[in-house]
Amino acid sequence: INNFLYYFESNLWSKLMGFEYWIELVNKVVNIITGPAVIFSVWFLVAQIRTQIKVGKAASRQSIAEAHQEVTLAGLDPLLMKAKMKLIKKQDLEIEEEVALRIHMTAILRARENHYYQHKMGMLDDEEWKTMRKALGTLFIDNKLNLDIWNKSKSTFNPDFASIVDEEIEIRKDTFKK
Repeated sequence: INNFLYYFESNLWSKLMGFEYWIELVNKVVNIITGPAVIFSVWFLVAQIRTQIKVGKAASRQSIAEAHQEVTLAGLDPLLMKAKMKLIKKQDLEIEEEVALRIHMTAILRARENHYYQHKMGMLDDEEWKTMRKALGTLFIDNKLNLDIWNKSKSTFNPDFASIVDEEIEIRKDTFKK
């Protein structure tokens, strides 16, 4: 019996305290923990990406609003206001007025091209882009100067954006005869 107890105790002790036993136990515990940890990590990353996309879109929208405000405020320059009034009244422009309007219109077109890029990158949703696209087309209603500016400068713009502007002009071509 003593031999049996000795054998049983030593065998039990070696099983409980054997290196292989603990390695196997740790391995099983790690395997149990790893699955949920991976799932949680993936979920966390997805949540972070969604948040960053929202932040990026908000920043993009804010940038667009600021750019629009800058262009609008620049349009209140006394020289530009005087030139716009002459256009409305169908009066001839002085050279300084025409140059100022050409520069201002080019700045507006570049800002709209930037909005197009932001839309293509997914930072501006389809509805916002549709609204901006319509607004882009209104720049040419009954305004031969803006049409001339576009025709002379469109080769310097992204070809896809240029096609969009041309489509918007085509939609409104009947307004140029006034």
